[in-house]
Formats: sequence, structure tokens, C-alpha cells
Amino acid sequence: MSSPALNTLHKAVVGLAAAWVVLLLVVFALRIGFALELEWMEGGMLHQALRLQRGEPIYPEPSTAFVPFLYTPGYAVTLAALGKVFPLDFVLGRAVSIAAWIAIGLGLWRVGAVEGKPVAHRAAAVGLWCSAYVFTFRWMDVARPDMLYLALTLWGLVLLREAASDHKKALVAGLLLALGFWTKQTAASFVLASGVAALVVAPRQLPTLVLTIAVVAGGGVLVGNAMTDGWLWTTIYELHQSHAFNEERFRKKTWGMFLHAAPFVAALVFVVVVDRLRPYTRKKTWRERWSRDRGFVYWGLLAVAGLLVSALGYATQWAEPNAFLPGVCFGAAFVSVSLPEGGWRERFALVLVLAQLIFALLVEPMYQPIQDRGPSALAASYAWQRVDRTVPSSAQRTRAATLRAELQASEGEVLALHRPWWSVLAGGPGHVGSMGLRDVRPEDNARMTKALAADLRGGRFGSIWLEGEPPPWMVHALSGYRVQQRLQDDARVRPMSGWMSEAGVVTAYRADQVQWGPPRTRPLPAGAQVIADFEEPRLSGFSFEGAFPRQPITGMQGRLPAVGPMGDGRLLSSAGAQGRLELTGSARSASFRLPTRGSIELLAGTSGRIEGLSLRVVLTSDDVHEIPLPKTRFVLVPVSWPIPPALADREVRLELVDASTEAALYVDDLWVVPADG
Repeated sequence: MSSPALNTLHKAVVGLAAAWVVLLLVVFALRIGFALELEWMEGGMLHQALRLQRGEPIYPEPSTAFVPFLYTPGYAVTLAALGKVFPLDFVLGRAVSIAAWIAIGLGLWRVGAVEGKPVAHRAAAVGLWCSAYVFTFRWMDVARPDMLYLALTLWGLVLLREAASDHKKALVAGLLLALGFWTKQTAASFVLASGVAALVVAPRQLPTLVLTIAVVAGGGVLVGNAMTDGWLWTTIYELHQSHAFNEERFRKKTWGMFLHAAPFVAALVFVVVVDRLRPYTRKKTWRERWSRDRGFVYWGLLAVAGLLVSALGYATQWAEPNAFLPGVCFGAAFVSVSLPEGGWRERFALVLVLAQLIFALLVEPMYQPIQDRGPSALAASYAWQRVDRTVPSSAQRTRAATLRAELQASEGEVLALHRPWWSVLAGGPGHVGSMGLRDVRPEDNARMTKALAADLRGGRFGSIWLEGEPPPWMVHALSGYRVQQRLQDDARVRPMSGWMSEAGVVTAYRADQVQWGPPRTRPLPAGAQVIADFEEPRLSGFSFEGAFPRQPITGMQGRLPAVGPMGDGRLLSSAGAQGRLELTGSARSASFRLPTRGSIELLAGTSGRIEGLSLRVVLTSDDVHEIPLPKTRFVLVPVSWPIPPALADREVRLELVDASTEAALYVDDLWVVPADG
């Protein structure tokens, strides 16, 4: 008979699990309409679906037009089919993942129901699954195949558990597992595990299971490979296997991260496993216990498989913590099945479940400090949960919507290596992404980068968007382009999940978001006098002292970030084309007469600091006026300096001074603009 304390714990677990479900539904609702990528590879998945809609191959020979992600096609096929009814865009891709997330929650509930577990135990599985949202880098609602493949796989294994005397359920289980494989080949590990697990719960149905999977998955690969001239197998296996394997992540870091993020679950699993295995030391109860514990063993095997899949996935080159989703899902199923019923053991277990649900609600795990400094960094490895890491603010939404509108209004084709869907938003056909360039063989990478460089030199693209500075193969090809925007800090439109986001990271992603385009001439105000536009290859009318470079630059400056936006094609830099911050010196213009009223206007910027840099209006050696410099990082901004009455109708010079060995001064379009009237 249940005690009041146990009833209270049951209600608390159900309530907190329900709160987690509601919380994530609210989060999903606030994220689903974000105008650009929530996770940087979402657009590549949409591009693959778009090619299916157009009747174009999705496993072609690698080219600048397209290289698929190294996944099986199920998710893209789903998007392409639904995209004939709904707009093919980020919202649709995320809606599919959210629907799959709901299916996973229902599957976890079904796991406990089949094993005859009370409502609180079923709710524990759902709550623990939801509470891993932050730990798995906020991946459950992004337009990627993880949720769909996991939903298919889980439900296949749920039906297999029920298939002991049901041939049809075994067939459907095999079909779902095969479809899971066709959505993401990671499911192949669960296909193998299902064969072992079937021996525990449905040995007579093993032939049906194996035959179904062999026909749908194995036969499908043979047919698909023939239809794609071998590129299907090359993509989903050979290229995938070429990724480096991080042995330390597999042996050590994965398990440390699970323990770090779910310490109460780890303690719970240890306690319940020891408690469940204890009766097996008494031989008389062995057979009886085995009959009752088939579900415990079945889901235990699959939980181990899920953890191994997570470890293998996270140990793969460029992997992120979305690799932990299988371990979390099947671990939650196992916890639900293994929770004791009645007495102090259940009370203790439910307290641990509640502790984990509350713990995950309050803190965000960031394991890297422990990885770097050991257990002494435990306090630094957790941060309080922050809404702004998860839900886009109104300012972020506005920036994303503004940039999307800007892309849609673009003139000419757009190249965005990290965001290939931006090409489609701008009315283009799409193109290979940066991940595609890294995934292919070295000879294919060389061929494609050479072709892209040729397209750039030929002026094919009206706009190029990069995350950070151009890769080495692109630098010379950008000679005909200039920086048009350099978005920094909060002005960037960053993802909310995974790489480039703030999700779970210790070291923030700091690279700028940079737009390149053909040179643009700034319109000259009526009546303005051009003192210097720096468009000549060598400056005339200027005198120099020290090491101040004599030649204007195009914006490229060695290993330093490219500078812009500029007035047209060139600007004056105290660091020169080599980007040498240690250079010092000064440059002085020829004399010119100021109007009675008006302003001196220019574009000016710095390399990040203004100490030792100055821009002066010089009347005589004793009469010098400072024009305040903006503190920027490799960005030029408009500066307007009203002409003081003391300088009205006087002859002056402009002097640029760089007395710093750690900074550079950038100037373009020096104009004198008279006041109207």
C-alpha cells in the first residue's frame, strides 16, 4: 500500500515532467519562426530537399552546385514531400523535428506502460528526456535528421518488445528500424543491437525482423547505389568513415560529460542495477526473476547500445553533443523500466529523479573546464541557465528578419559558404557548403575550390557572405570584391544551437560575419570638395614621415582581417597591404581652403584601439584641431566634423598620425562639404 510520502513523490515527478514538456513546447514555439538558421547546417538540409523537388540528384558527383551531408536521405525526402503542401523553409524543417520529438515522448511513455510501470515512472522517462535539451545543445527542434531517425528507431524497438507472439508487430518493427537507418545511418548500430535484444524478448520473431531490415535497408542500399553510380555508398559510408576518430572522446570525455550533466541519474542507475541484480545470487529465484526481468534486460541492452552510439558519434570528427541524444533517449527508457516499486527504494529513486529534473532546469553543464584543468574546475564547469542562450530576443529576431529581407532583395547571385540556403533566399539555385568542401576527397576539394575561385574572379556573385575571414584558396579570388559589411558582436545573426552559438560553450565564438561585394562608389554630396578618395595606385598630394605606407590598399592586409566598408576600391591604411601594426608614421595632405560653414567628412576606423592614433586639422604648427576617432575593429564608419568658426575660410591640411606599434588607422573619402544656404 502506497504511503502518503510516496504518493507525494509520484505527483511531484508527474508535475515536474509535465512542466518540462510545457516548457519545451513554449521554447519551440518561440524558436520555430526564427528567420534564419537556428543551427548552421539547417539550410543544407533544406537545399537537399529542394533538389529532390526539382528532380535533381541528391547523391551526385561532388561539384560547386551541391555536396550532400553524409546522411541517408529520409529526412530530406520527408521535407521534399511536405514541401509540396507547405513552404519549404526553416519552419517546416523544425516542425518535422518537433513532431518527431513528440513521438519520442509518446514512445518513452509506451515503454513504461508495456512494462506495467506506474504513471510516475513513465513520466520520469519523458521528463528526463526533455531535461537533456540544453545538454544536447538545444538540438531537439532544429531542422536536422536526429529527431526523426530517433523517433523511428525508438518506436521500432518499442514494437519489437511487444512482438513475442505478434508477427505483424515484428514486421513493422523491422520496417521502422530500416526507415530509421534511411533517415540517419547511425541507426545501423541499433539494427545490430535489435538482433541481440530480440533474443531476449521475441526470439521467434528474429527471422521476420532480420528479413524485413535486410530487404528495406540492405536491398535499398544496393538499389540506391546502382541508381547513383555508387555515390550513395561513397557518401553515407566511405566519406563518413574518412572522418578522423578521437579516441580520447570515446574512451573518456563522453562518459565524463554524461556523468557531469546527469549526476543524479548516474547514481540512480548504479543503485537500481545493484538492487535488481542482487536476487540473482540466490539460485532458486533465478528462473522466476529472469521471466519478470526480460523488459529490464531488453531496455538495459538498448541503453548500453545508446551510450555506445553516443560515444562513437561524439568521437567522430566535427561532432557536437547532439551525438548524446541516443544515450539520453534509451537511458531514459531504461530508468523508467528499472525504477523500483514500493518502499524506501522507490522513494529514494524518485528523489534522485526529481533532483535531476530540477538540476537540469537550473544549470547548464559545460564540461571543458574539467577537461582542461581536472576536478578542481568543477565549479567553473556549470553556469546558471540563461534564457538568451536558448530563445532569440526581439533584437535577434529583428536582425535575422532584416538580414533575410536584405538577402531576398539582393542583386545578383549570393555565395554563403556556411549558409547555402541564403543563395536560395536570394533567388539563386543554391551551392556547395563549407561542410561539403571538407567532407569530400582532397582531389575533389581542390577541383571545387578552384572552380569557385574562377567563378569569383569572373564576377559571378553579387554578394559573398562569410563567417570569419576568407579561407586561403579564396583570398586572391576576392581581389575584385570589397568588404561591404562587417557585422560584429551582437550585430551578427548567429545560430542558437551548436557551432557559432552560445550553447554550452566556454569560449565564445568571436569571428565576424562579413559581406563582400563589388566596389561601390559613395554618392558625393552636392557642392562637396574631394580632398582625397585614395583610388590612385600611388598617393599624390600627400607628404609622409616615418614608415607610413605610400600606397592605398584594397582592404586586404596580410593576416589581419580585411577592412571595410570603403568609399570605392581603395583606402589609406597605416598598416599597409601586409597588415603590419608595428608601423608608425604620419601622412599630411596638401593644403585646402575650408568654407565659411560646413563640415569635414570622411570614413574612418581603427584596428581595435585608438591610443596613439589621431586625425588632425592643422592650420599652423601651434594651431591643431583633433577630429575624434571612432573606436572600431577593422570597420570604417562615417565621421562628420563641423568646421569651427576659427577655421572658416582658412587654408588647412589634414594630418593622419599613427604613433602606436599595436594599432592601425584607416581612412577613406576625405571630403569638405559646405553647409546649405
